Amino acid sequence: MNATNFEDLVNQCLLSGFKHRMLYVFVRVSAMDEAARLEMGIEDEDAGFVQVLFDAHQSAEPGLKFEQVREVADAHSPDWTLCMVGIAKNSDASLPTEEQAQSFLADMRERVLAGDIDDFAVLDRDGKPVTVDAEDVPSESPTIN
Repeated sequence: MNATNFEDLVNQCLLSGFKHRMLYVFVRVSAMDEAARLEMGIEDEDAGFVQVLFDAHQSAEPGLKFEQVREVADAHSPDWTLCMVGIAKNSDASLPTEEQAQSFLADMRERVLAGDIDDFAVLDRDGKPVTVDAEDVPSESPTIN
């Protein structure tokens, strides 16, 4: 689904005829200091680290607004900077179960940490879409001599 904002995504889910579960992974993006960035061979001055803080899910319901999602998320942890949004549905149009949602979220967390976010909407704290360039960070740890 292509949507211009969170509410548009919810509306597309509702109009599809399938019951959808909204999946959220909340992350904090921290700046990377120049020395660490250069040591890792990363040239992008805007590069940072992504830390998954928590996840959540809920069914897509009429009237669901991002402000409601933000309010609940802030009550859990106000430190998040971006919300990755995915959607889940079953082929028989039934609402994905709690167990299915947890499985989807586990996969989603792994994909976020791996930089594989092309299938997710990335929203800032105001619910506005943001463009993110994700790259894998080299797995080799720098050695200390």
